[in-house]
Amino acid sequence: MSSKRVLVPVDLMRGTAHALMFVQQLASESPLSVTLLHVIDLNIVPQQGIYEQLRAESVAALRKLANLFFGSDQVARISVRIGRPAEEIIAEATGEASDLIVLCGPKSHRARFFSRSTTEQVLESASCATLVLPHPAKTNGRVSSSRELVPADICAFPARRETVAAA
Repeated sequence: MSSKRVLVPVDLMRGTAHALMFVQQLASESPLSVTLLHVIDLNIVPQQGIYEQLRAESVAALRKLANLFFGSDQVARISVRIGRPAEEIIAEATGEASDLIVLCGPKSHRARFFSRSTTEQVLESASCATLVLPHPAKTNGRVSSSRELVPADICAFPARRETVAAA
């Protein structure tokens, strides 16, 4: 059985651990090739060395996450890109021939007149299955586990885009 290619875009903030817990669970059930992607989105005039510094800090943070969730930074491929997040996520998924994109997004998609979220843009443009997990709900200081949020049939990598609703 060949391993599936899973792309996990992480913002190194809210939802990062939640998406990684889900992929960690998938990896324990079937062979996966995991890519952790962080996109540096800068809306400033670049200063000397700022991109290199942010890239190095992002790679270090992704290595720590790979060690924490997958036991080694060699298990998960690490990628850091600079640009518009949705465009870079799609480019990475296409370039790596990803079978699945797993990311965290808002629980509801409110109508926006002028801009769409990165999650919405990825859902519209991805050529592979895309799974959007809701941001973890905080209950008495605890974050609900991904096992409570994700139905078992998602593991089959459906060729459709889905948002998993919290129970």
